[in-house]
Amino acid sequence: MMRDRVPDDPAFDAAWTLFCTLHDSPSPERAEELIRWLGVDPGNICALDDVLTLWALAGAALVKPSMQEALREERRLQ
Repeated sequence: MMRDRVPDDPAFDAAWTLFCTLHDSPSPERAEELIRWLGVDPGNICALDDVLTLWALAGAALVKPSMQEALREERRLQ
């Protein structure tokens, strides 16, 4: 769980770097690098799960205000 991790967790940092690199420039080589890294240590899977949770929460925080604004705009136009 993310709340069990310390901010300077090397596994989290590695997961973040690998995920962002794959996200920004997807390639089979980068995907394989992430898969190999996940197989090194079961803790790496937890670290990637934490990264994906953070990514999803950050996205939701950005989308929610936009959705609320769109709904207000829609009501204004009706």
